[in-house]
Amino acid sequence: MRPTERLISIVSVATAFFIGSTTLMPPAVYGSWWWTALWCAIGTGTAWSLVKTRLRHRPPLFFMHLSFLLILAGGGLTAFLSERGTLRLSPGETATVFVTEEGKESPLPAEMTLVSFTPEYYPGMSFPRDFRTHLAVKGAEDMEISMNRIGRMAGYRLYQTSSDDKGGTVLTVSHDPAGTAVTYAGYLLFILSGAWMLSRRRKWRKPVPAVMTASFLMLCTAEAGAAFPAIDRARADSLEGRQVIFNGRVVPFGTVSRELTLKLTGKEKVGELSATRFVASLILYPEEWSDAPFLYVKSRPLRKALGINGKHVSPRALYSDSATYRPAAIYRGGEGSLDKAVLQLDERVALLGRLIDGTLFTPLAEGDSNMRPYAEIKAELLWNRTDPPRIYFILILAASLLALCGVNTRIASWTAAGAGICVLAWQWYVTGHAPLADSPQILRFMATGIIVTGAVATRNDRFLTSAVLLTAGCVALVSWTGTRDPAMTPLMPVLDSPWLAIHVSIVMTAYALLAFTLPAAVTALLSRTRREELTATSLSALAAGTYLLAVGIFAGAMWANVSWGRYWAWDPKETWALVTLLLYALPMHRSTGMRDNPILFHTYLIFASLSIVMTYAGVNLLDSMHAYS
Repeated sequence: MRPTERLISIVSVATAFFIGSTTLMPPAVYGSWWWTALWCAIGTGTAWSLVKTRLRHRPPLFFMHLSFLLILAGGGLTAFLSERGTLRLSPGETATVFVTEEGKESPLPAEMTLVSFTPEYYPGMSFPRDFRTHLAVKGAEDMEISMNRIGRMAGYRLYQTSSDDKGGTVLTVSHDPAGTAVTYAGYLLFILSGAWMLSRRRKWRKPVPAVMTASFLMLCTAEAGAAFPAIDRARADSLEGRQVIFNGRVVPFGTVSRELTLKLTGKEKVGELSATRFVASLILYPEEWSDAPFLYVKSRPLRKALGINGKHVSPRALYSDSATYRPAAIYRGGEGSLDKAVLQLDERVALLGRLIDGTLFTPLAEGDSNMRPYAEIKAELLWNRTDPPRIYFILILAASLLALCGVNTRIASWTAAGAGICVLAWQWYVTGHAPLADSPQILRFMATGIIVTGAVATRNDRFLTSAVLLTAGCVALVSWTGTRDPAMTPLMPVLDSPWLAIHVSIVMTAYALLAFTLPAAVTALLSRTRREELTATSLSALAAGTYLLAVGIFAGAMWANVSWGRYWAWDPKETWALVTLLLYALPMHRSTGMRDNPILFHTYLIFASLSIVMTYAGVNLLDSMHAYS
């Protein structure tokens, strides 16, 4: 690598991590003069490369770099020419202006009157599923606005944001006459030029491509000899398949019981009691069970502060003789890990309270129109009993060991891949939505993507196949551990969108391709004779992975624009996704010389993989709207 090229590489990596470090700085950074100057410099450098280098003789690369200029130009136009603000209306109120982010009044394109504002809730819950605003517009047709449905007029876009405590609506108003159009043109040009470039590659190794009320349970009988009263097994079995509304979804009582038991106790059953028997017993005998130590307290400092012996505490032990909630005296306003542990315990206590007072779920009567087909209920109960995510990660790790021991690598890889596809399809069938709604589901999708990539790209290399399967197995293991503390709230309204599956599936496929380069890099560094071949294979995975990551980022930007009227907000997740994209794009440039130095190339890929960890998991430690919990 020549000195100039080495300098370019160092500056590029430093710039990428500097952009990532801004996630630790105040948000005002992104509106500062020097931040604007930085991107002007990047734009100028890109323009210079288009004019002074030979890119003009390579149309796919030329148009791809031109797309970056269009995206930068669109961002500049949005920053300097757009207007954005808030419109608050009560029923019957008329407005002619909205309040900008700077606190000034700006005229609306027409006089608007709020005819009605209607929140829609998940069945049997007070959690909103959508908000619907009906506006009467002077001189034009009425306007209907809801989450993920924009109101448009004369270049202005109105987005449903929230509501106030007086039954009024809160709308975001955005006027961006040129920036969005130019940015979207850049997105389109990148997608087309990237597809063109990938189709022309000649060195592909492979085409990597409820409440259950007490009266309902009064017929249950307590089992003799139990430390705490519990319903009998036969009655519990009959309750397991009863359909209830829980978190806005119709599910069998067995699903509620399993998730709640895991949440409250950290285990799938309590002593000899199954989850269904345990939860039903809590409902029927709440006073007796208040002295049972079943609430899980993971934090050792919190256990010490509360004077708890062991990892579980009884509900009654959390209250003093004067009925004061003891953890409240420990809470200090949200600062530090101890406060976080208090909030986690609070969540468990709140869920237990909702179960006892009859607001956690709602039973459905026989013949109710909301009831699901019997086959779906049976499939969900089978899922609960067998725990496919656990079987899946064990299968992957076993396949990794078998591949290393000489079992046919194709059989090992495609068996694991097929199992992953079946698990994803099964979960989609029982939940009714794409299995991409929370962290465990996304990680499971990523693990399957890594396996499929490896099955296509590794041929009969038992060591590399084993390394790929081991990597995927670890991801699947982390995914399964996430299911041990299930999220017990329904989807946020903004997530009830087809963009969820589009954006997340593309991005996670990209991460799977990029993650594949980690075991490939380790193999290359350990096997001298395989370095050249693995360099070509990794370059193919890099090309497809960076392209799909960019497309996934663009899809996320378009989703944000549809939902909030802003396609880029420098959220930590967005910022680190950009950093990951820049870092993985760098070694594909011939000017860096990495492609001709296998040791440097594969060493770089190992360190670059840390950016994926930061993008996915690290941002959870920051104030991010994308943080998974």
